[in-house]
Amino acid sequence: MNIPALRLYLNEQAPLPFRLGVVDCVTFVCGAVLAGWGRDFRFHLHYDDRRSAVDQLRAAGGLEQSITTALGPLRPIAELKRGDVIWFDEPRTLGLLMDEYVAVKANCEIHRIALLPQYMGWKT
Repeated sequence: MNIPALRLYLNEQAPLPFRLGVVDCVTFVCGAVLAGWGRDFRFHLHYDDRRSAVDQLRAAGGLEQSITTALGPLRPIAELKRGDVIWFDEPRTLGLLMDEYVAVKANCEIHRIALLPQYMGWKT
């Protein structure tokens, strides 16, 4: 894991306002995984505005299906490790699994969400 690169990325992302298609849960998590672990799984979602994000996600069957297509089936949190992607049903969003929390981009902040055993996610 490249801690300095991940810290830099998180510090750059934290103050940015949430904008679907520009700074959203997909771009945030994909960017963090790329910065910290050097893995790029955003290959099938390349958008840069709200309209293209909505169009691509609809065509892919929605957010959950889109990530499943890229990373494989959802797995219980017990099978995941730092750098993997966590799925939240309500609100439908993604987070980045860290050691003791899940990092989630919301508004102009990155929230630390406590780990719960019922969480599911994808291995990156």
